[in-house]
Amino acid sequence: MKLSEFVGYGDKMEQLMRSVQAGRIVHALLFVGPHGSGKRTMARLFAQAMVCSAAQKPCGVCPACKRFLNGTHPDVKVLRPEKKTLGVEEIRDLIDALALRPYEGGRHIVMIEQAEKMSPSAQNALLKTLESPSGDAMFFLITDAPGGLLSTIVSRCQTVRFGDLSVEDCAGVLVSRGIEPGRAAQLAGMAQGSVGRALEIDADGDYLALRERVIASLEALKDAASVAGAAAGLEEDKGLEGSMLDIMELWARDLMAVQSGAKPYQSADAERLARCKIDGKALLKGVLLARMQLGSNVSWPNALENMYFNLIDTGKTGRTKLSWQR
Repeated sequence: MKLSEFVGYGDKMEQLMRSVQAGRIVHALLFVGPHGSGKRTMARLFAQAMVCSAAQKPCGVCPACKRFLNGTHPDVKVLRPEKKTLGVEEIRDLIDALALRPYEGGRHIVMIEQAEKMSPSAQNALLKTLESPSGDAMFFLITDAPGGLLSTIVSRCQTVRFGDLSVEDCAGVLVSRGIEPGRAAQLAGMAQGSVGRALEIDADGDYLALRERVIASLEALKDAASVAGAAAGLEEDKGLEGSMLDIMELWARDLMAVQSGAKPYQSADAERLARCKIDGKALLKGVLLARMQLGSNVSWPNALENMYFNLIDTGKTGRTKLSWQR
């Protein structure tokens, strides 16, 4: 894949690459955007282009490109958190490696995925290197959540923002990757224009069945007496809480679109969305609260039923009333 082929960003990224190679920008790029928006793919394309020895970069066939694609290029360091955080010792090991001369070419390339998961001490350890890197090291920091980075780290990077594509453009990308047009349109709508997320859904054989169960559960929510039955079908799915909340969030956003007179991302669900009595904004707030509760060790059944009772309360009073119930 070439930089110019990156839908929605091709020209912008080629100009940025020329600036990087000419040394006209800082030596650290911070790629920011939602999950599946292409920032990791773009960072990899940049890194590959910077080690490529061909005139048209990245060529994908020169020895340097092959080593990069195989994950064996000696001058490319990729850090990603194996646990909850990326610790200070890993950053110190990286700094020590950067003090050595590159094996090939003239620079080290560093890619830090999920950069927001660096611990504060790890970020502080990296800070001095970002201020005065050894040689011509080039850093790519990739994050869904820039708020987790210290302001001093962000200020020493040039931020490049990514967003999701339109559903139509996303579907076009999926078709170009061999997915049948009808399914591509369905996947693009479910992923709300995120190519990466659409590909994940396509590869997950259980996703559509889970999505149907989640939406059916929401549709079964009629009154307080229906809460237990509506929630029952979702309460035993251990390990899928995050996926179910993601599905609810996407459904909430489509509900908000329909309830405001706009077109939903998943147009095939337009009639079903129109019949749904849940307030989209209240559902979105409920999802956010449920995530907070799960992060505070509230059990999934309690968080789910709390959300459902609050949605019923919203329907009766006409206003959102989200409380923390244990």
